[in-house]
Amino acid sequence: MGHGGMGAWKRGGVPPSIQEPGTRNQEPGTKNKKHETLKTIRNIVIIGSGNVAWHFTRIFSENGVRVLQVLARNENSAGRLSGDFNVSWISAPGKIDLSADLYILAVQDEAIGDIARQVGLTDQLLVHTSGFAAMDILFGASENIGVIWPLQTLTAGREVAFNKVPVFIEANSPSALAKLRAFAGLVSDNVLATDSLIRRKVHLAAVTASNLTNHLYTLAASVLEKENIPFDVLAPLIAETAAKAAQQHPTKCQTGPAARNDLKVIREHLALLKKDPAFHDIYQLISESIIHHHTKQK
Repeated sequence: MGHGGMGAWKRGGVPPSIQEPGTRNQEPGTKNKKHETLKTIRNIVIIGSGNVAWHFTRIFSENGVRVLQVLARNENSAGRLSGDFNVSWISAPGKIDLSADLYILAVQDEAIGDIARQVGLTDQLLVHTSGFAAMDILFGASENIGVIWPLQTLTAGREVAFNKVPVFIEANSPSALAKLRAFAGLVSDNVLATDSLIRRKVHLAAVTASNLTNHLYTLAASVLEKENIPFDVLAPLIAETAAKAAQQHPTKCQTGPAARNDLKVIREHLALLKKDPAFHDIYQLISESIIHHHTKQK
C-alpha cells in the first residue's frame, strides 16, 4: 500500500503526506468545531438510499445537520430511510432543492457520473462517497466537487461507532476541502485528505482486509456445514485474530502451517480439498504467499 513520498506510516498515526491538522483528534479548541462547521454546511441533500445514505442521514442528523431531502428511485429503501429519520423523499431530480450547502452522492460507482449530471447543479458543492471512483468523474456536474468516503463496512440499520471510522476527503479547491474537512470532523476523529490515486490504493487494502477475508469465512463455513458444525465455533478465533492485527503489524501475528512452513499439513489440507478445485487453488495460492512472505522476513 506504499506510495511515493509517504515514508514510514507508524501504527495509529497518519502518513505525513495526508495528515490533516484540522481533524478533531489533532486540533486544539475543538469544542467550537460544530458551531464553526454549521456556518458553512447547515443543510444537505443525500442522493441515494442504500447503506451509506442511511448512515450519513443518521449520523449527520444527530450532529446538527439538516437533511433537506433524500433523492432516490428505490421505493422500498427510500421509504424506509424517510420513515426512520423523518426526512423528505423525492424520486425526480427536477424536484431537488437547490439551496443546500452540500449534495452527497451515495450511489453505486457505475451510476455516479450519470446521476451527478441529472441533478442540475451549477456551483453547489457536490461529492460522491466511493472509495474507488476518481473525483474527476464529477467534472462537469458542478464547479465545486469532492469526495467523502468512510472507510468502514456499513449496513443500514446496524449502528457503528462513527467517531472511530476514518473518513477520506478530496476536493477540487482549498475552500471546498476545508469545508469537507470540518464537515467530516463533526462525526469522525480521523479525517484524512488524499488524492484519488492514494484513496484507490487504500480501497484496495480495505477490500483485501474485509471483503476478501469475509469470502474466506464463507469457504470456512462450507467446510464446517458439511460436518453439521456451526460456523460460530470460529467466532472467538476470528475475534482474536482481528484484535491482534489491530494492535501490531499483521506480519507479526501470522501463525499456522504456512507461517512455520509445515508442508506436510498443507499437503494434507489440499488433499481434503481435491473435490473443490477453486477452494483448493485459493488455499494453495495463499499458503504459498505466506511462505514466500515469511521467508523474506527471516
